[in-house]
Amino acid sequence: MQLSLLRSSAATTLTCVCGLLALSTTAVKANGLDRNGVGARSMSMAGASMADTEDPFASMALNPSALGFIIGSDLSLSGTGVTGSGKYEDQYGNRGRLSDDWKFLPDVVFRRPLSKDVGLGFSVIPDSSRSADWYFRDPAGGAGGATSYGFREYHSEILNIRAALGLGWRITDSLSLGASLGGVYTRNELKGPYIFQSHPALAGMKTLLDMETDGYGINGDLGLTWKASKTLTFGLAYRTPTKFDTSGEATGDIGAQLRSLGITGVPTKFRYDSDIETKLPQKVGLGTSWQATERLRLSAQVDWINWSEAFDQLDVHLSKGSNPAINGLLGTDKIDDTIALKWKDRFVYRAGAEYALTDKLCLRAGYVYGQSPVPDSTLLPMTAAISEHTVAIGLGYNGGSYHLDLAYQRDLGASQRAGVNGITGTEYDNSKVRIDANWLALTVGFKF
Repeated sequence: MQLSLLRSSAATTLTCVCGLLALSTTAVKANGLDRNGVGARSMSMAGASMADTEDPFASMALNPSALGFIIGSDLSLSGTGVTGSGKYEDQYGNRGRLSDDWKFLPDVVFRRPLSKDVGLGFSVIPDSSRSADWYFRDPAGGAGGATSYGFREYHSEILNIRAALGLGWRITDSLSLGASLGGVYTRNELKGPYIFQSHPALAGMKTLLDMETDGYGINGDLGLTWKASKTLTFGLAYRTPTKFDTSGEATGDIGAQLRSLGITGVPTKFRYDSDIETKLPQKVGLGTSWQATERLRLSAQVDWINWSEAFDQLDVHLSKGSNPAINGLLGTDKIDDTIALKWKDRFVYRAGAEYALTDKLCLRAGYVYGQSPVPDSTLLPMTAAISEHTVAIGLGYNGGSYHLDLAYQRDLGASQRAGVNGITGTEYDNSKVRIDANWLALTVGFKF
């Protein structure tokens, strides 16, 4: 009996390493993984920059066809700070919190015209990033229902950095096409207790683990910009899906789970090589920019994000297990499994306004709404990418050969309850998560 339980516990623990990585990659600010704009100009208008031909970051992060309208060379540097806060409450009324430490994101874009009608751009931009540290008491559960790791830190971190080369071609005075090719580096970290889900022989077991993986992927953007009149511009862009094969290591200790089952006298620590197949979704965006008056510019944008294809499930592969007892009981040092996420496709709606206070100084504001893609059935604190409403405000100063932009965004508080949870185990049934975030960005650009 003890050998059978140990076999199930060990295999579950090994698979949990991959489960944690897969779930941690989904817990990011804004709608799912996306930032609400890159650079202070775009952020202050809530990311409604698809048709903004004067925004250097929009030309590389959203719509490369804007490169066809650049006149001279420019270099733009931006820094964004973000801090999040959150609360967690389990079904028994026990509460936890999300650390509110500040994190920093740097962005850079360089552009230059190759000819009168062709522009080239290069950028390094963290498309999505999040570092979260939750603190709460691990609810009793796991096999036998009595395993808890006490009050702990649940750390998760993800970083997706895209280095891209873009080209825009102005076919006529009013129409431009563009494309960019990006190499994306992804890194994931996770530390904390977790319950694994899907394998029939492993479901419900709990382990304590620590793991890191990273890898590379490639994606591309296609864009179109049409200046319908002197005051009205439209932008359309598509980003291809991105596939990653990430690799790294996972270490852990199944001792608490085994002791709660009365199993002692066996090695409990392990190390595995982990390989995780993850994806970023394809996206389509349509936007417009309207110079309503001499001083007032209005913008609007709608994005469609194909979360259901990218985050339906995650494939997990573990190999080269270090614990001989576990390997002997499993008959192998490898294990494969699949994790269901079931995210939903979403439309994200953006609106922004820019008003010229003087010839050099302007005021900007924006709003974005996108329904949470995370279903109640798979909601956990570590997967709580549930922000829906964001408001933004900012200032821009044009000094001729340089410009300065400042932006502030507020992800308004969002709450979601797990309800009838599709996660194996009862620990997170009817639990509730609430999160919000503050973003602050400064951009400086130079023309030469």
